[in-house]
Amino acid sequence: QVQEINQNRKMTEYILRLSQGHLLFTDDNGSCVLVDTGSPLSFHSSGEISIGGDTTSVPKSLLNVNADYITDNVGVRVEGLLGMDIIGRLGLLIDVPGGRLVFGYPTSGMRLLPSSVFMGYLLVDMTIRGEVVKVFLDTGAPVSYVSPYLTEDLTPIDTITDFNPLMPSDTFETSIFEFQASFDEEVFTMKAGNLPTLMQVTISILGVKGVVGMEIFKRKRVLVADGGVWVE
Repeated sequence: QVQEINQNRKMTEYILRLSQGHLLFTDDNGSCVLVDTGSPLSFHSSGEISIGGDTTSVPKSLLNVNADYITDNVGVRVEGLLGMDIIGRLGLLIDVPGGRLVFGYPTSGMRLLPSSVFMGYLLVDMTIRGEVVKVFLDTGAPVSYVSPYLTEDLTPIDTITDFNPLMPSDTFETSIFEFQASFDEEVFTMKAGNLPTLMQVTISILGVKGVVGMEIFKRKRVLVADGGVWVE
């Protein structure tokens, strides 16, 4: 029944653009929108987002995050953020290799991975250094992060500065580590940092061991639909 409902959705395709590792597209109103599976909610400076004839009323900001904040951190003018409230309802194929987003993409022919949506957050299992862990699958994360215990014996290969609106100063610095990981049984060399203590404690309460974004999406097409993550 779930798949039957999914097959009847109207498919609408958009060109996917990248800016500093962030996923962007132009909605039906001609405005630039950031795709963020790491956000339970959407917002837009106009108060609505239109996709494939489906118009959704949304807030004009979320707490201290608005269009200006996103624009300052992404490098191009962005008017809104598309979160899991709309993505989860419409279903979305995120095809970074193909440079496209397809809303309403059917789950037929796709495989459902061990995954779920909890309180608007997208969770999926992956293997990091031989351990199966649960992570947030977050298109809004150009840089991935894992729990410190997974990298405590490794030597950093780099240091970067990232941003997060939950941090008092917005920005934070982290070391970057390199290690073996696998997603859907595909083994690859992953690069990730460690989250600041405040954010790490927050996700640990949910049993989550990391936040993974472009490390996954740049490798394969991923469908977010019907409360889970699907792959070919």
